Amino acid sequence: MRHLLRYLIGPVLLAVPLSFALGQSRETLDIFVIDTEGGEAVLYIAPTGETMLFDTGRPETFNRILALVQQEQIPVLDYVIVSHYHGDHVGGAGDLPSLPVRNFRQFLDHGPYTTEVQPQQRANFERYLAVRNIAKARRAEPGETFSFGDVDVHVVASSGEHIDTPLAGAGAPNPLCSNHVPKTDIRAVENDEAVSVVVRYGEFVFLELGDMIWNHEQQVVCPDNLLGTVDVYHTSGHGAHWGSNPVMVHAVQPRVAVMNNAHVKGGDTVTFDTLRSSPRMQDVWQIHFSSENARARDNSADDLIANLDDAPGHVGHYIKFSARPDGSFTVMNSRNGFTKNYPAVSGH
Repeated sequence: MRHLLRYLIGPVLLAVPLSFALGQSRETLDIFVIDTEGGEAVLYIAPTGETMLFDTGRPETFNRILALVQQEQIPVLDYVIVSHYHGDHVGGAGDLPSLPVRNFRQFLDHGPYTTEVQPQQRANFERYLAVRNIAKARRAEPGETFSFGDVDVHVVASSGEHIDTPLAGAGAPNPLCSNHVPKTDIRAVENDEAVSVVVRYGEFVFLELGDMIWNHEQQVVCPDNLLGTVDVYHTSGHGAHWGSNPVMVHAVQPRVAVMNNAHVKGGDTVTFDTLRSSPRMQDVWQIHFSSENARARDNSADDLIANLDDAPGHVGHYIKFSARPDGSFTVMNSRNGFTKNYPAVSGH
């Protein structure tokens, strides 16, 4: 295809999506869960080349986003979602203009405000705000759907609000709701505002809740499960006990979980227990070995952990998902190239 494009005349070339014409061709939806040392940054690349970046990690790990953009030859970031304004999610946003891309088509976030006005809390937000003010940006609306290539993104929560009608194929009563035990999240109120999405490519479904809090997780699956079932669950709140409410996790029944923890952040024993007791769970992939909040035996086998080293300056390895429209997918650990295939299953 690349060789053919060299000979296409101008009007025909304009009919091809720019990101596909200039970037790499691929056969799968590729999802890179980047090591941001207990923050979050996930890069999505559609088969046709369109892209979405969900969160930007910490400022000091922005070079890992840059390296992937260069590695994957990305010419345009079609969508950038900033879920909320904690430094481990918005920290790299102020550096986005330094990426070697031609354009950012659309920024989405929970609104041009922060709920935490202390100087040490708002510094990264203000760096992002400088970018937001000159970009095409808007609030993500619960219930809206947008697409990049053949990939659909369903916004299920934003600004403390959430969907009240089920996604397609969802809406069944959740018999687990009576097990919910409310929990007061004392960390910070910005987590209440987080943008959360469901990403769908054909029959493949990836659940990305960001730092959605425990009680909000219950609200999107009770009394009816508005999310349906998913293939992959990116653990909320970095795998800490503030998220991954079993009432939600067991209702959406992921086949695989991926945890964006750090050695000493997230990755709690109780979360591992919740994930592994979920009805369809096969594997828990981790960005880091969890050394402070879990026992050694709680962690997955080394092949399913991207980073075993926590020394300062260590290489930050990622976990890559390659999804096909029939719902099958492959997961790869960039540290050692270990790969595992997950076949398609009957619908969601």
